[in-house]
Amino acid sequence: MFRLRIVAIGTAAALVVAATASAQPRSALSTPTRLTISVSGGAQGGASGLSEHFSFPKDQETETVDVTYPKKPQALFDAGAGVRLWKSLGVGVAVSRVTGNGSAQVDASVPHPFQFNQPRAISGSESGIVHAETGVHLGVQLLVPTSGSIHVVLSGGPSWLNVEQEAVTDVTVTQSYPYDTAAFGGAVTKILKASAVGFHGGLDVTWMFSRSAGLGGLVRYTRADLDLDVAEGRTLAVKAGGIQGGMGIRIEF
Repeated sequence: MFRLRIVAIGTAAALVVAATASAQPRSALSTPTRLTISVSGGAQGGASGLSEHFSFPKDQETETVDVTYPKKPQALFDAGAGVRLWKSLGVGVAVSRVTGNGSAQVDASVPHPFQFNQPRAISGSESGIVHAETGVHLGVQLLVPTSGSIHVVLSGGPSWLNVEQEAVTDVTVTQSYPYDTAAFGGAVTKILKASAVGFHGGLDVTWMFSRSAGLGGLVRYTRADLDLDVAEGRTLAVKAGGIQGGMGIRIEF
């Protein structure tokens, strides 16, 4: 979560500096106009860690595999639009794209090809494991009354999240006669996709440095639970979403 905290701190600091630099309050800017367009970049921290334990027949015994997938902040791009409908109430839609990759830790117990009940323990890491999420967030917006050039918007509502996750399906083993020891040779992987409906809640704070343009900071939490089909009778449970933080440009019409 280190990078995500840096983004959040940087966003807050930029807004504080900008507000301080605004020597004369501009009352005309205190009331947001009808339409707002936003574009932000930042990071997302995962909703929770992702791990899996699975097994399959091997050499008339059972091979077991434990995988711990990478959990770290991922790059975020977000674009949205909001329309004020009545007084302080409005509606909005945002589309977010999260991408990242990392190393998965793999631990396995591999049966001996010639002897029963003599499993060999192997472990290693598989790099470049890909995770990506595309989110569509529909929300009701509440414009918080402020003075001067600072605009604050609270929002919340349903989210649709589509997840792409590279999953480990098998391991390769490096071994030689008499096969009493074995080593991790790599992982067999494939890309899985699924989508689900969840929810989100967020806060957007903007400093308007002109009548129609400003610098904004976004904090949003989104969450959806889904199952990825790895193989027949085997699924990978994913808690998609997490805390998103970013900053970028806001345009008001």
